[in-house]
Amino acid sequence: MKIKSVVLLRRKPGTTHEQFVDYYENHHVPLALGLMPSISRHVRNYVDHSSLTTARQLSGEGSGPDPYFDVITEVWFDDEAAHAAFRTALSNPDVVRVLQEDEDRFLDPFVKQSFDVFESEPRGASV
Repeated sequence: MKIKSVVLLRRKPGTTHEQFVDYYENHHVPLALGLMPSISRHVRNYVDHSSLTTARQLSGEGSGPDPYFDVITEVWFDDEAAHAAFRTALSNPDVVRVLQEDEDRFLDPFVKQSFDVFESEPRGASV
């Protein structure tokens, strides 16, 4: 059974959306995947701040809170052993130090939330 974690991240204040995406895609993702090879899939879902709902929320015209994150990251593992290997890597002080130093370059340290999740789809649904 595949295991998935979802991570909500916000860019560091003073960083443009374009700078954030570029750094995350071209520096942080390759670094993280190199340090934690048990990740089988790493998907980034960037918030489109020009979308109608988001734009209305940011302007104060819409209902609901402003989005407090810039990306929803999905981190996939093939099985529990791979997920355990990931957690073990994150308990290594050297791995944590390298990741933290890199995250300090582009992430808001106050918005980093991670959740293990399970997916549910209607039976017989096709996408």
